[in-house]
Amino acid sequence: MTDQESQTLVNPGLKVSQLSPLLIGVAALAAIEFSDLMTWLLGQTTVTVLTGLALLSGIVLVLSKGVADQADRVAELIGQPFGTLVLTAAVMTIELALVASTMLTGEANPTLARDSMFSVVMIALTGISGLCNVISALRQRGQITSSGHLDSSQMASPNLLGALTYFDLISTMCVLALIIPNFSRSTSEANFSEPVNVVLSIVAIGVYVVFISGQVGGYRELYTEVQELRPELTLGDAAAEHDETESGSPLWLSSTLLVLGLLVVCLIAESMGQLIETGITDLGLPSSLAGVIVATLILAPEALNAIQAASHGEVQRSINTLYGSVVATVSLTVPAVLILGEITGTDVILGLEPLEMVLLGLTLFMLNPHVRLTGIEGMMKLVVFLFWIVLQVA
Repeated sequence: MTDQESQTLVNPGLKVSQLSPLLIGVAALAAIEFSDLMTWLLGQTTVTVLTGLALLSGIVLVLSKGVADQADRVAELIGQPFGTLVLTAAVMTIELALVASTMLTGEANPTLARDSMFSVVMIALTGISGLCNVISALRQRGQITSSGHLDSSQMASPNLLGALTYFDLISTMCVLALIIPNFSRSTSEANFSEPVNVVLSIVAIGVYVVFISGQVGGYRELYTEVQELRPELTLGDAAAEHDETESGSPLWLSSTLLVLGLLVVCLIAESMGQLIETGITDLGLPSSLAGVIVATLILAPEALNAIQAASHGEVQRSINTLYGSVVATVSLTVPAVLILGEITGTDVILGLEPLEMVLLGLTLFMLNPHVRLTGIEGMMKLVVFLFWIVLQVA
């Protein structure tokens, strides 16, 4: 058998494995939307509801793992930072569609956008980012030289200038959109007057456009890995990577599977909302925890993609995935909900509660990037994440 014939036989099997998570997700979504499964579950005991919730969450995670694999493939084919931009753009499109759908068809909820953005910020910048920092630091620890000193050049490191750009953008937009509205003198609620909201929307969109232009243009190198600090590939690793590239799916197929997988993930997570609320109510937990769980499920593809990047020693790619998602969420969600609020006549509250403002301030303070990662910074982020979750339950 020739190499070409062998390759032809490998590809079909690979495509079946790529399609399996999507098919499982579509089957689960069809069962939710076109049968009485959800109605039946809602009428069962707490144990049955939690079991069904666990099974559906497992399906979301399987599907998210498939999405993360396709995102890896796209990133491999088109390079960084374009690869993570594809994932971020797809997720943001679907998230905005879900928020818009809720505002247009659901009950009036003035804090919907604020709570959604804050959940994304806390999950991405504390929980997932902290875990990625720890994984990166443990994977690429500095070596002790013969003189007994630590060789810090071998430690995991982000592309510092790129990370600092994210820090500036996220800090500025989060404070402007989620904290400053509480101190606005133009309205009685935690929001700005209409002229100020127009300025905020224009600034948010303009900042994001300038950022993306720089990221894919003249400043592209700021968002790629620091090559000299990455572990060298052995000949065997290089050969394996080459084989994987050659046997992988084409760009159009990986991109299609990526977008379809994300869409199914978000639809399942959104459909599980009532089931999650029922389980939380039966356990006597605060209803705010439901939004956190839904946000976690929707962010699962990006979370897994960032964790995979960190486990491969790609510190900057994990930052691009997580921080890029936060920048897009804050910069694009605010204008979208303000515009929809005007169209639907719905009040929009942007300012956080006092306790949440303190947690956001602490998170932004810890976001300041380090030249080298020791794992301690990641552990502290995880502590903040744990404390935030406890406060949601308490």
